[in-house]
Amino acid sequence: MELFNRDGKEFTGTPEINEKGKPYTQVAITCDRCHVIGGRRLWIMGIENNRPYSKTGFDCWTCGNTGVRKMVDDRLYTAEELAKINATAQKRAAKRFEAEQAEAARKAAEQAVKEAAFLTSCSDFIATLSKLDGEFWDSFTESFLRRATAPTERQAAMVEAEVAKRAQNAASAFVGAVGDKIVLTITIERLIPLESQFGTTYINLCRDQQGNVIVYKGNSNIGDVGETVNVRATVKEHVLYNAASQTVIQRPKLV
Repeated sequence: MELFNRDGKEFTGTPEINEKGKPYTQVAITCDRCHVIGGRRLWIMGIENNRPYSKTGFDCWTCGNTGVRKMVDDRLYTAEELAKINATAQKRAAKRFEAEQAEAARKAAEQAVKEAAFLTSCSDFIATLSKLDGEFWDSFTESFLRRATAPTERQAAMVEAEVAKRAQNAASAFVGAVGDKIVLTITIERLIPLESQFGTTYINLCRDQQGNVIVYKGNSNIGDVGETVNVRATVKEHVLYNAASQTVIQRPKLV
């Protein structure tokens, strides 16, 4: 009588019979804690350069240097038994696959409803984000859409501030003509320090009373952030930066 193991490999030896009258054979499970190194089986410490190594020279305490961790019973089957077992396993696998597909479809439908609700509830915020270009805002928008959760108060405030700033920048106009000496009332919004071998200079980002962007780069202290001052200066150049018309001044004097 032909016998096979569970994987379908034909058994050619003499089987043993268990207490239930079923044929089986014993299979050795190789020890995974030792290896033959230099002609001697040793307990291995690890793998180095894809090879096991042992720096202690200890015998393997797991298998007693036999190389066999344990013996296990391996049930043997006739061709008819194996075919029946495989058919049952295939039916079980097909049923499990159908259940997994149904669950995946249910979750996908649930996610679609959730995403649709998110897009509807946050449509105004998403529309505003779509108008904010630039690397930071592209990344922010991608992350926001991926999380699909309503914006936090901090996020909403940040977007609102950016929109307001861009609106201010779009309304900014050049002041005077290059070379003109002008008197301005400006509010200092930001100071950016620049270190060099000659010391520290500052970029002063300001706005005049009409909302026009005024920029001064130099060593003169014209005021602190948030302070409004009157200055007499010369128009050095006109620059378009981040969609804002900026008037760059030089040699400012407080008046």
